Amino acid sequence: MNPAVNPSPSAPRPLLEDWTWQSRGSCRRAAPEVFFPEDAGRSGLRAREEQAKQICRRCPVLLRCREYALTVGETYGVWGAMSARERTRVFAEGA
Repeated sequence: MNPAVNPSPSAPRPLLEDWTWQSRGSCRRAAPEVFFPEDAGRSGLRAREEQAKQICRRCPVLLRCREYALTVGETYGVWGAMSARERTRVFAEGA
């Protein structure tokens, strides 16, 4: 049997398929710094994270983006309207 025709269930999916959702993301129209804000004190960081989350909340791929970040264990930036701290809490709850 040709594995390219019938890959095993544990085989990784092609990268192109995994990333096509990103082309529809609202974040594509914003600077990367919006989603990966520098830490400038707690209130400054949270204000910048909130700016990114506002963009995320109107995004057509919000749930796919969040799923991706939680699946791969993304530890930086705002993904799917969740900050790195919020995702860390989700990871800890699942442990």
